[in-house]
Amino acid sequence: MLIALYFFMVGIKFIESGFILALGCGAKSAFSIADNPLAGLVIGTVSTALLHSSSTITSITVTLVASQGLTVRQGVYIVMGANIGTCVTCIVVAFGQIQSRSRFQRAMETAAVHTMFNLWSVFIMFPLEIIAHPLERLSVLLSHSKASGGEFGSPVDAVITPFANLIIQVDKETIYAITAGTKECTSDTSLLVGGAFKGTSLSDGQVGATVVVIGFFTLACSLIWFVQMLAKVFLGPTKVLVSRMLAFNGYVNIAAGTIITFIVQSSTVVTCTLTPMAGLGVFTLEQVYPLIVGANLGTCGTTLLASLVVGDSHAVAVALTHFWFNFFGIILFYPVAFMRRPILSWARSVAFFSASWVVVGIAFILMTYLIVPGLLLGLEQLCGLFWYFARGGRHRWHAFLEHKYAEREERRRREETAMLSEVV
Repeated sequence: MLIALYFFMVGIKFIESGFILALGCGAKSAFSIADNPLAGLVIGTVSTALLHSSSTITSITVTLVASQGLTVRQGVYIVMGANIGTCVTCIVVAFGQIQSRSRFQRAMETAAVHTMFNLWSVFIMFPLEIIAHPLERLSVLLSHSKASGGEFGSPVDAVITPFANLIIQVDKETIYAITAGTKECTSDTSLLVGGAFKGTSLSDGQVGATVVVIGFFTLACSLIWFVQMLAKVFLGPTKVLVSRMLAFNGYVNIAAGTIITFIVQSSTVVTCTLTPMAGLGVFTLEQVYPLIVGANLGTCGTTLLASLVVGDSHAVAVALTHFWFNFFGIILFYPVAFMRRPILSWARSVAFFSASWVVVGIAFILMTYLIVPGLLLGLEQLCGLFWYFARGGRHRWHAFLEHKYAEREERRRREETAMLSEVV
């Protein structure tokens, strides 16, 4: 079972590295359009869904904010989107039990409840953040950290990376630097630094696409194997024991999900293990819900550690918004039973219709992570064009640029005057 889980995580690593390599220098342009709340939310959602890694996206965001490539306010919305995007892996895992309608429905409930929790959190906190910026203000207030230096690493990555590097090894530091604007990306720039494809005639894009295909194949095979092993383990007394343990107290389950995820530094490992277990009927949706929201909170540890290594207070503020977003999500949608109902009922509805017609599950993935974000981004661009050409936006924008230029020139003159005064 552990071998199956290992290759499952290797498959996710292949997909992540493949997409990073395929995107290459385009990553900078993708993040550069996150200049308003809606665009930031969409970029965070889609990029995380593609890479199957919220940690990578939040770490890039932290690096961009530290290098002043993004503001803290822009980073907040990308982090919100990353919380939605990371749920796609669970849904993919649920399809591993599609051969049994009842198992698939239970697994899909668990996967969907993860998505619904983050969607409902965004429904509430996204407009509030636009109006009053509570997450940003609270995070900036608490972000005066002077820690810097050192390294941190996920124990899961420490085990998976050596094998994955035999196939593909991507220079993440370079992609962070390119995205942050501290390094230029030229036609000769290659992010492939090792692995079986190093030294071949294939371009970075071709290697990335090939590895993504290998990743999905590895993911599918290991997932089927993993579910079969779980079915053998959780039969009889083991299933009853785990169910009784999780029935003890929901708040204990939240704490357990948080601690376990913080230790392994991967919510994907935790939630993707829980999803097939739920499909096998090891626990109910009500029992797994607190574990999942706890895992959501625990994954914030990776971003916080990354920001402390960077040592920039603005980067720490972005990492704290990740924590506060998930923390307030738990406060909103767990203690009061009435507030859990929309999340649980929506998850059950998605699972029921997906189990009845598989195409509904596929449509749910496409709508949530591709079509709706694309429509929202397109609508935002159309509104921007309408404002620019029909509402005097062009004149206002040029006036704004002239004002900023005048401010910059005035600041430069003051600095030159101050330097001359010191010389005299």
